[in-house]
Amino acid sequence: MLAAPVRATAAPLGSRPCAGDLCLAVASVSPECDNETVLKLFTAHKELVSLPVVEGGRPFGLINRHIFLSQIVRPFHRELYDRKSCIAFMDKSPLIVDAATGIDEMADLAVAYGEKALADGFIITSGGRYLGIGIGIDLMRAVSEMHALQHRQIVQSIEYASVIQNAMLAPSRQAMAAALADSCLAWEPRDHVGGDFYHFLRHERGWLAVIADCTGHGVPGAFMTLIFSSALDRALALHGPMHPDRLLGEINVRIKDALGQVEGRADGTPGSNDGCDALLICMDSAESVMRWSSARMSAYLLPADGGDPAELAGNRMGVGYIETPHGYAWPSHQRMVTPGDVLFATTDGLTDQVGGERRIMYGKRRLLALLKRCRELPMPELAQALQQEHRDYQGSQIRRDDLTFWGWRA
Repeated sequence: MLAAPVRATAAPLGSRPCAGDLCLAVASVSPECDNETVLKLFTAHKELVSLPVVEGGRPFGLINRHIFLSQIVRPFHRELYDRKSCIAFMDKSPLIVDAATGIDEMADLAVAYGEKALADGFIITSGGRYLGIGIGIDLMRAVSEMHALQHRQIVQSIEYASVIQNAMLAPSRQAMAAALADSCLAWEPRDHVGGDFYHFLRHERGWLAVIADCTGHGVPGAFMTLIFSSALDRALALHGPMHPDRLLGEINVRIKDALGQVEGRADGTPGSNDGCDALLICMDSAESVMRWSSARMSAYLLPADGGDPAELAGNRMGVGYIETPHGYAWPSHQRMVTPGDVLFATTDGLTDQVGGERRIMYGKRRLLALLKRCRELPMPELAQALQQEHRDYQGSQIRRDDLTFWGWRA
């Protein structure tokens, strides 16, 4: 029986931060273990992001929870694979590092290895023998803490985090460009890294798009996007991509649990009150139906017939915050989509930016006026026009927040 992951107690490796400091002692399985056993382990231990496969004390591979569950539940896969070796769904080339590897070198390896090392985690060894695993959020935290002593090192940590955050978002950006013929996406963190997050994936009936505005900006905001990303992965593993309301509910639970925002401290005060605004849109291309759930996120639909923009129905409850009930259920909405309809969603970094002669916020009125004026343009040109107008409006004022928007023409 697996125990919950705990921080491994490694031999002293010197004063410098190293990979061994990130080691979580997670029990492993052998290549002889079948997939039915792996499914039981993941079901019983929902905190497991990945399960290491070890043979003779040496790492053999890594099984990612989300990938394994998404594959094993496909039609007839249980019958085909239940009794087969777990290596059928195993990553045969995970990132493996020695416990003595410095955190700075570890960050370089993770960036070079790509998003997989951040999402799946990495295996930590000593003398080639398995010790435990590390996870991406711990690595980012260690990088930040290591460089917090000096200004130059702080700048370096932000640069590390920026590369890591861009690597995390790149697959969604590429998938969106490949799937949507006429779309636009802008992601502009205020401080190199930020708290805005987007995710895009294709599924057998269409696609799912997610935009989130997490608490904070800079490095704290980037940490929140990692927590959101992890919560989204777990929600997708449980509910699939077709039910945005269920996904929002699961993300809410995961964020509250991760930050301990279910109960306050002993003195009655909470340790934190962080969360996000979010919009999840599922397009069922087979039926030309769009389903969405919104938590305080603005989105608009400009109908192909030239009618006025309509704001998509939303909900004023944020995700993950102390005041949000643990089991809160966001409503789901749907509508038919016709060719030529334009969908546009944005975080409040766009509308809340102060500027202009009166030094007031850009606001929804100016945004909707531009969307109506530029609605016939290809989406990339519409985005360019909006960015230019927004920069001109901002003028010499400082950027107030991270800015993300996304648009798509059916």
